[in-house]
Amino acid sequence: MRGLTVHQPWAWAIAADLKPVENRTRATRHRGEIAIHAGKRWDEAGAWDWRIMGAAKSEEPLEPDERFVFGAIIAVAELVDVTRAGPSPWAEPGQVHWLLANVRPIGTPVPCRGWQNIWDVPPDVEAAVRAQLGRAA
Repeated sequence: MRGLTVHQPWAWAIAADLKPVENRTRATRHRGEIAIHAGKRWDEAGAWDWRIMGAAKSEEPLEPDERFVFGAIIAVAELVDVTRAGPSPWAEPGQVHWLLANVRPIGTPVPCRGWQNIWDVPPDVEAAVRAQLGRAA
């Protein structure tokens, strides 16, 4: 299983199946299953983003609270395409848009160290994630 680290609150929005696009500076050839890892950093720009505030049904910028997990895999999604012409309000101009589908949140986040770019999920972490998804590794 491959993993992708995303800062909060963006990772929360992906895991809640509210944000179907992850904006990156680079493309990837990977397609298929990808673990969504909530990084350890809070992105203040995301807390003020109108899309995040709308998804959270908040009129105020978000603050880190119990909704937001850090340093763990919180969902698994399908990376279905990578494009520069993202068909979504979540697609940022000038970025590469990684289109996500079939998001499955993990009931109990699985602690794990994240990395930049796409990375290989350690076997023990993958087993714990797959057990929650009801599938063998």
